[in-house]
Amino acid sequence: MMSNVYLLIFALAFMGCVLATPLVTRVAAWAGAIDRPDQFRRIHKGAVPRMGGLGLAFGLTLGILPVILGGYLKEWELFGEWWGRQWAVMGAAAIILAVGVIDDARGMRPRLKLLGQAAGVLVLYIGGIRIEGISLLSIPIPLSYPQTMALAGYSFTLDIPSLLVTMLWFLGCMNIWNLIDGMDGLASGVGLLVSGTLMIVALIQGNYGSAALAAALAGSLAGFLLYNWHPACIFLGDSGSLLIGLLIGVIGVQDSLKGASAVAVLTPLLAMGLPISDTMMAIFRRWVRNLPLSSADRRHVHHLLIGLGLNPRQAAFFLYTLTAFLCTMALLGVAYNNEFLALLMGLSGCTAFLLILTSRRDELATLMGDLRARGLRKKQEKFAAKETWEAIQRIELCESPERIWESLLEASRRLGSDTLRLTCYRDGEIVLRYSSEMDGASFDSAPEVSGSTATFRLPCGQGLQLIVSLHQASDTPLSADIAFRSLQRLALATSQRLDRLFDNEPTPPDSDERNGNVLIEPRANNTLTPGSVLSMARGPVSWGSMQWFRGALGWGTASGRHRWSGGSD
Repeated sequence: MMSNVYLLIFALAFMGCVLATPLVTRVAAWAGAIDRPDQFRRIHKGAVPRMGGLGLAFGLTLGILPVILGGYLKEWELFGEWWGRQWAVMGAAAIILAVGVIDDARGMRPRLKLLGQAAGVLVLYIGGIRIEGISLLSIPIPLSYPQTMALAGYSFTLDIPSLLVTMLWFLGCMNIWNLIDGMDGLASGVGLLVSGTLMIVALIQGNYGSAALAAALAGSLAGFLLYNWHPACIFLGDSGSLLIGLLIGVIGVQDSLKGASAVAVLTPLLAMGLPISDTMMAIFRRWVRNLPLSSADRRHVHHLLIGLGLNPRQAAFFLYTLTAFLCTMALLGVAYNNEFLALLMGLSGCTAFLLILTSRRDELATLMGDLRARGLRKKQEKFAAKETWEAIQRIELCESPERIWESLLEASRRLGSDTLRLTCYRDGEIVLRYSSEMDGASFDSAPEVSGSTATFRLPCGQGLQLIVSLHQASDTPLSADIAFRSLQRLALATSQRLDRLFDNEPTPPDSDERNGNVLIEPRANNTLTPGSVLSMARGPVSWGSMQWFRGALGWGTASGRHRWSGGSD
């Protein structure tokens, strides 16, 4: 009798989604929720509506409510406790569905979307669907440590570890399904297999309420797959993928509920092995390449399969097979009560598949190369930071422009620069000039160099401007952006130290007073030699010590300007 109930739930949800999806397609087109190919990550051919979560929601509602309200599950002894929590599931699903629909139709910033997801999870937590303990390989890990707090005369209890783990579980479930939804029929087909597996696990464990929810989700996904199979008539969109992730997370938690909120995490994690592994690879790939986690790329598992020559149907079928294997391992672990064997076999199969796939597409070698490059870059940044800080300390102790120039020149060479020029202007006239070039050429002539160059223009007080030009040597191991960023900080430190030196310089007895500024006349011979000073002047100072501290840290100033020109000539 009980098995017929789940068949009825599956059939009602299937028919509900099949009947509602054509209407949802028109609503999506009217709302502007259209997914257009971009010749990069999206591999479909034409514009396709998205907002499939509405069709899923209708199928779920039609599948589960008539059966529950008809009293088919009232013989289950825990029905009252389970049904009392479902208001939280419906409220969280409504919030997630609204977030997904808005994102499909108008788009949402990632942080705002994550905030909406967190609000849905908070509703679940308040409603009693929470993780208070974890059972991993038969090892119980308690997470419930409630603390009583007082605020504005009111006391309340907050269980921070349980809240954090619950939030992490549901946010992770929603976003891994969102990431895997990148090909026709992939997320819906994999979701069908996972929800069917969790339904069987729930029936084995006697959690008939969770089994009913899983059956409704499986029926809705089966109905939606008719429209989502390649070539797709409609996509799940964020509304569908986030809803699938939320409900599978709920089923995974409630599969272990028998009065206590302890979760056997292995079964749902193993069943979701494909989206989890694809998400972990995406996170690692973007971390290695210093990309935002929300950035899109064409390196997901289905993209790699299509790159091997498979069409979307063949790639989807291949990934269905992998998911079916992982779900079988999860069921064997439950049936034989041996989580370790299921975990070992599942991880071995999934790892072998991913290693072979990434090796065929050279993705593994590329990732390892990027990882080595990231490690090398970290070493370069550490070396540049050390050299910059030590040079700034030396510049601060210099008592003459010549000593400042020597410190700056030494630091620039250690940072990979082979040419350095420093010019200080006041009212359009040169008051200070240095050059590291050894050929004795005219200072105003541009050196014939190829490679990365940079010029920094920095104010040094009232009417005083410093220009620092440099060129990176071709054989330096330091990256140009790291070197120039460090040298920009050194130029800023130089400008501020020169400003203070000019301000504190005593007035010479034979000087000419011109508008309150003391000018030291230049030498008669203007021929440049390495390290020679053409002229020097001083002027009032307007920068304080705190502004210098900000400059030493590389925070810049509101009035500072710099100009970059990188690349090869």
